[in-house]
Amino acid sequence: MTNLLKSVLENQNYKSFYNCNSKINTNKTNKSNKNMTGSIIGSAAGIAAGVAAVYSIAKKGNPQLKLKNLTYEEKDVLIMGAGSVLGGLAGGLLTDDDKNNVKPKLREASQQFFGCLAAPLSLLALGNHALKKHNVTKTAPKVGVVLASLFGGMEIGNFVMNKVNNKIFKQEVKHDVKPSDYLLHFDDLCLTANMILKDVKSLSGITSKILPATLILAGTKTGIKKDADCNH
Repeated sequence: MTNLLKSVLENQNYKSFYNCNSKINTNKTNKSNKNMTGSIIGSAAGIAAGVAAVYSIAKKGNPQLKLKNLTYEEKDVLIMGAGSVLGGLAGGLLTDDDKNNVKPKLREASQQFFGCLAAPLSLLALGNHALKKHNVTKTAPKVGVVLASLFGGMEIGNFVMNKVNNKIFKQEVKHDVKPSDYLLHFDDLCLTANMILKDVKSLSGITSKILPATLILAGTKTGIKKDADCNH
């Protein structure tokens, strides 16, 4: 009888432990989903604000321009990218109760903007300037310059930002760019296509419409960054 009672109590304790863990895991999942949703909404709002700013600037030079016909240059992508990162950061901070995640999010924001956007876009602007200066019209050199600028700039930007962020945040974290990471940078790949196909109106129009939406990745990655995954 004693053994039977002991067995029942142990089973009840196990169930209680399981239910408790289940509630904790469910709570963590709910918080994570809330943080993800907030980051996505914030990033989308930031991109929308960026598009509005780019459109407003473009309309000053062309009052008849319609939003659907808006195309983007490097500086425009930088404006929308900044909106994405800042919006995602704001949304992420507002929906994440863990104060330990503030610093990782700030670090990721600088990494995304300077390392993954500003550096490659700056090189791309220089590359495009060189192509125009030498009146290069062939597709092959354009493709080479665009790809080298974007992916080379991303490598250089991340290397520099690793050094800078390690000094600022007093924490040694290595932010490597792996070959598989390039597959996640749909914004850069879309920008590549947009730059290469900008003279083909039917195709450049498609990539221009897709481009703002792809920038949501930068803001979302910023907003959901946590202290636990700061080692990448």
